Amino acid sequence: MRAPEGPIEFTVGAGAGGSPDVIMRTIAQIMNEEGIVENPIVIQNRSGAGHSNAYNHVLGLPGDENTLLTLASPVFTTPIVQGTPSVIDQITPIAGFIQSELMLLTTPTSEWTGLQDMVAHATANPGAVRVAGGASGGNDHVATGLVEKAAGITMTYIPHESGGAARATFLGGNVELHFATLSEGMEQIAAGTAKPLAILSAERRPEPALADIPTATEQGVDVVYTQFWGVGGPPGLDPAVAAWWADKFRQATETQRWKDGLAANVQLGNFYALDDAKTYFAAEQETFREVLKQIGLAN
Repeated sequence: MRAPEGPIEFTVGAGAGGSPDVIMRTIAQIMNEEGIVENPIVIQNRSGAGHSNAYNHVLGLPGDENTLLTLASPVFTTPIVQGTPSVIDQITPIAGFIQSELMLLTTPTSEWTGLQDMVAHATANPGAVRVAGGASGGNDHVATGLVEKAAGITMTYIPHESGGAARATFLGGNVELHFATLSEGMEQIAAGTAKPLAILSAERRPEPALADIPTATEQGVDVVYTQFWGVGGPPGLDPAVAAWWADKFRQATETQRWKDGLAANVQLGNFYALDDAKTYFAAEQETFREVLKQIGLAN
């Protein structure tokens, strides 16, 4: 392993305050403040164009040892939708280190008491069930496609300019469904502004506030899906530097500060590095590709 010299830039394709930005700022602070990485780390937001401003910047710096790319779903979806070369196939994989499970919510006044009630309604009324989501091709659009395929139904996905705008549409009672991370969903349920239909996890969550919410699979809709974040380096990054970074991300995710943050946000911390990360990213890319084909956003 070999450390890079000088300041480091973590390139983020989202604006300040977005999930990728918050995650990378948190882990950068842990790395510097815990003495895991001595190099100063700067978060550079290069938002816009479905994260392509960020990934094109990093792809244009082959071998650069001082720049890392934050990986989030648009890094997969934007090239697939636009028909451009895969980003994942070009970067140097370093680590995947955080995942958020999703919850499917309906309005508090809905007569549906479980996922099968919604499926029955959607079966009888194709396209009548509306889902408010963020950008077209994003995590909630993919989750919608997976539920449609597994249940044999057709819903209407309504994209918005952001997750916050989609949530406002849902809270206003203008659609029937909305996907949320577990922490977001718990807040809405506690506030009485939503009720849960299912969690898209492999098994029920143990937290008291979530333990009574069945998984989609339990209800006959075989869907398990999580959104994730990770990091990669520019093409041609020295393997010794990539291994150094993978070790530093592993150390940061083993700190109590990081673990406390995962618990507070009801997130998973499965860690994948280097070749394992490459395999994981490739599998996620294929999931996106198949669903995007299904929903008509890719050929």
